Amino acid sequence: MNRQHFNKTYLLAGLLSALSLSSCNDFLDATPDSRITVDSEEKIKALLTTAYPGASYVRVAELASDNADDLNGSANGYYDRFSEQCFRWQEVTEQDNESPQMIWQDYYAAIGAANQALKAIDDMGGASTDNLKAYRAEALLCRAYAHFMLTNIFCLNYSKAHSATDMGIPYTTEPETTLDPKYDRGTVAEDYAKVERDLQEGMALMSDGIYKVPRYHFNTKAAYTFASRFYLFYQKPDSVIKYSTLALGNNASEMMRDYDAMANMPTDNMQPRAQQYASASEQANFLLCPVYSTDQYYFSGYSTGSRFNNNSYIGQAEEFFATPWAPENDVAQQSQQLFKFYWFYSAAYNKFMLPKTPAYFEEVNANTHTGYYRTVFVALKSEEALLNRAEAYAIKGDNTRCLEDINTWTGNFVADSVEYNTYQYDENWNYIYAKEATNNHLTMDLIRQWAERYDYYRPEKPAPRKHLHPEWLTLTEGSDQEDLLQTLLLIRRIEFLHEGMRWFDIKRYGIKLYRRLIITSLNALELTDSMEYRDPRQAVQLPFEVRAAGLQPNPAKNTTTTAGYSLWKPGHRDSLIIKK
Repeated sequence: MNRQHFNKTYLLAGLLSALSLSSCNDFLDATPDSRITVDSEEKIKALLTTAYPGASYVRVAELASDNADDLNGSANGYYDRFSEQCFRWQEVTEQDNESPQMIWQDYYAAIGAANQALKAIDDMGGASTDNLKAYRAEALLCRAYAHFMLTNIFCLNYSKAHSATDMGIPYTTEPETTLDPKYDRGTVAEDYAKVERDLQEGMALMSDGIYKVPRYHFNTKAAYTFASRFYLFYQKPDSVIKYSTLALGNNASEMMRDYDAMANMPTDNMQPRAQQYASASEQANFLLCPVYSTDQYYFSGYSTGSRFNNNSYIGQAEEFFATPWAPENDVAQQSQQLFKFYWFYSAAYNKFMLPKTPAYFEEVNANTHTGYYRTVFVALKSEEALLNRAEAYAIKGDNTRCLEDINTWTGNFVADSVEYNTYQYDENWNYIYAKEATNNHLTMDLIRQWAERYDYYRPEKPAPRKHLHPEWLTLTEGSDQEDLLQTLLLIRRIEFLHEGMRWFDIKRYGIKLYRRLIITSLNALELTDSMEYRDPRQAVQLPFEVRAAGLQPNPAKNTTTTAGYSLWKPGHRDSLIIKK
């Protein structure tokens, strides 16, 4: 079933801070003098519901990573120009709900709402009540998160050697009050310093007691998990351990995802499992973000997007069938029973998927049945806090604690045993199944054995281990530290499939990427491109509208530097853009 993509309107008129309190990212085209006055705690609370982006960066990041191939080329008609541009690391010129244009606009819209809330609190005399302190905390955390993600999408990754000169993104801390404000991009190092300032102040003020459903807001666990991600990218492992531990508490295993809740759900339908995965009742979900997106069809068992996607060649050679905890029996190794969280394989469209993106339809006109496709994105979760901490331990050389965290994850994700078909029959001609234990409790010896089974990745002979070139860490290939980090990168690749995190891990670890055209099997393979560490294309090019308004583009041929520009221009989403 093919689902079409529908674009939202990007308007270039109006002001950043002219906004409505009625719904997320619904901004008024108004002058500063006619802006809504935010002068009460209730209005600030309502305003902060708009401080979370309504756009998803997942499609851009997933397709830029090694979680995609070009499957069957132009003979596979299930693709769009936007997805192809993302896959080929080209400048995205197509408009789409998940495009860089919408990411930029919606994230700066969220920042604008946070800045307006902070100004309103200051105008009311400061954070003088418990509620205002909590609202100030939420606004600061929202502002830090949006700027951090924009920096990691539109800039090169943080580097002690380069970030003092690498171009950043404008870090805005005041509402816009003029019709044509000017900005410059600053540097990545400056952006990180400002994110840290907002993050630390926000964490000092935050409270969980002000919201009925805290998982849709920056609660304490979400804030600490965001801090662990920030400091992981900032290359400060001690802080990663500190904040991950605060997020997880004294017993991390109690904070893991409840896969038993999915166990009895149908395996031929992704939706119930996806809805449970992104549920507000799931304790592992620390921050949920409803977004306008069709990712629920792109990363599901539909034809949509099957040309550029995670396919069986990747899933078998690099992900699910190439793990250190897989049983020795070949049949069992390929069984979905190995994982408590079932992967799905669509043979018709050759997709390897995990059900994470539930499908929702927001109807805006009951007569014509038109509205928006939406999903819920799990932005921050317990598994991330755990894996961030495990990586920090590995970086510090604390292998024992690293393995403890790895085994907390594998014990929750990987089955204790699997049943497999022995190809024998009982007296009633039923298959006889045998059970086989799995090595879901990993030791250093088992990890070494796994590493020895695989050579490093080559495009014609894919494997889970890839050469790592982190400039911030000296690694010896074949060492215990490198083996642990290879294991963690594989676990993170599986855990964050369809969430975009793999792209950032590739940038952090300097993993070389290849673009492969696969014709039905790896025996018919063509290499079309590759990407080294700090390739300028690792910084997604700023949207055309942004550059045309005056902001300096990312390095590219035949570009010129111009003055600043207004960060984004608010527009209304078309209300009649999708037919149900």
